[in-house]
Amino acid sequence: MNSARFFADDKKCIGCGRCVAVCPGGVLYLNENRNPAIRDFDEFGWDGCWKCEHCLAVCPKGAISVLGDKPEDSFAPVNSETAAPVLDALITNRRSCRRYLKRDVEPEVIKSMLNLLANAPNGGNKQQVEFTLIDHLDQMDKFRKIAYAEMERLAAREIFPAGYDRKSYEQLKNWEKTVRPDMLFCGAPHILIPHAPLGRGEPRPDTLIACSYFEIICASRGLGSIMMTFPLDVLNLMPEVKSMLEIPQEHFIGVIIGFGYPQISYARGTQRKISPERIHRPEI
Repeated sequence: MNSARFFADDKKCIGCGRCVAVCPGGVLYLNENRNPAIRDFDEFGWDGCWKCEHCLAVCPKGAISVLGDKPEDSFAPVNSETAAPVLDALITNRRSCRRYLKRDVEPEVIKSMLNLLANAPNGGNKQQVEFTLIDHLDQMDKFRKIAYAEMERLAAREIFPAGYDRKSYEQLKNWEKTVRPDMLFCGAPHILIPHAPLGRGEPRPDTLIACSYFEIICASRGLGSIMMTFPLDVLNLMPEVKSMLEIPQEHFIGVIIGFGYPQISYARGTQRKISPERIHRPEI
């Protein structure tokens, strides 16, 4: 049964075997006519189709369709001479945004950004990362007020996240007068929380990689973003409030990402460099 809906157009296929060579599940083979075919498998995953679509992407003639996707709908490879400077600019211009406009990001923009995250690297291409999203300013403000009030109530009882005390808490409060409008979510109009089930796959690196990809995607759309661990630490102290996010308890969460349209524009990228002593070259 061809549950992967794999199809090779024999009028276009040249029998090069590239699709077979890049198939991580080893389910493709060249038949007697040197056309690619797919063997039966019980389920998607380790001993079946990985849903990676490498076969579709590698075919030089666009002969392969899989999982309902067609080659003509794919992005073309980029030219490194033109793409490298753009990516360099995105990376050097990305920064933690702590002030945002009170404006929703358009739903179609958020949808396209989330779809791109399906292409972020993840262990065995298991695609186990799930995403909790607050994409309406009003909902975010409501959640912020509830969480902030509970944070203040706990602080009055000298209950702080691990690693924080009264002094560091007050420092964060003081920063509300300058660099950030609220110490909990930096005034972000939206949050995205990648999370994945523990006990199978690679939930920790998978979620953190998704965060990193999303940050660059935000930068490419003129959006500001910030990776936050403090609000996650705070929410762990208030299980009833955290439960409003409907994230299963057995899921790993590494970072909460705030994002939206930035209030302050920057004129140029930074020029930070890695010092030589931070680079280690072992003698093998």
